[in-house]
Amino acid sequence: MADRWRSALITGASSGIGRALALELARGGTRRLVLVARRAEELARVAAEVSELGGEAAVEVLDVADADRCAARMRELDDAMGGLDLVVANAGQGAPSGANPLAWETLRGPLHVNFCGAAATLTGALPAMIARGRGHLVGIGSLASYGPLPEAAAYCSPKAGLSMLLACLAMDLEDKGVAVTDVRLGFVKTAMVARATHPMPQLAEPEDVARHVVHRLLEKPRQVVYPRALGAATRVFALAPEAVRRRVLGRASPGRSGS
Repeated sequence: MADRWRSALITGASSGIGRALALELARGGTRRLVLVARRAEELARVAAEVSELGGEAAVEVLDVADADRCAARMRELDDAMGGLDLVVANAGQGAPSGANPLAWETLRGPLHVNFCGAAATLTGALPAMIARGRGHLVGIGSLASYGPLPEAAAYCSPKAGLSMLLACLAMDLEDKGVAVTDVRLGFVKTAMVARATHPMPQLAEPEDVARHVVHRLLEKPRQVVYPRALGAATRVFALAPEAVRRRVLGRASPGRSGS
């Protein structure tokens, strides 16, 4: 089993999965954390929780959708921390409720946050990690990256792109001392799904997700899938003939189910 990380940076750390990851890392011995998100008050509360667990948390108010600023700030934070051991691109955004799923205005936010922001987060300090010969990059993705879903281009597209980015980074960094992990999650009880009306099988609590993910990350795996049963079913379904998938998803789509 690998050693715990001395320092870590997490985006989207003000609530949900990001908050749970920060607390789990602090609980496990990661003493220096950088908590990144847009909401200062919420970040301050999470930082206080980290402090209660014996950790030290720096708060960084930043919108990762500004990818150029995000990448530059990652380099500055890495330098200020004396080199980050773990960088987790977790910040995510869903499509606004009731928005036209085919409009650019609907796709714009999730694409900028879930893909461009994640890419900037992961690669900003990467040259310094390579120079040090150590580090761990983690992208919090989704089982939705396995294949298209009805009226979900704004979510599936950047998550699939993130998985491809992580796969490319893993290939290029194989002999550089920097690990890369693609975390593909199912439904998690966060604000993003609070208003969802579609079925959410095996809905997980953020704390359960964080415990599983952090435990697995110690092994520096190429991929973490959670929950496993839903992940296996999703992968099998993605291999089904397109006509079958279209028929099944057509019946389940919001437009046809009346939800």
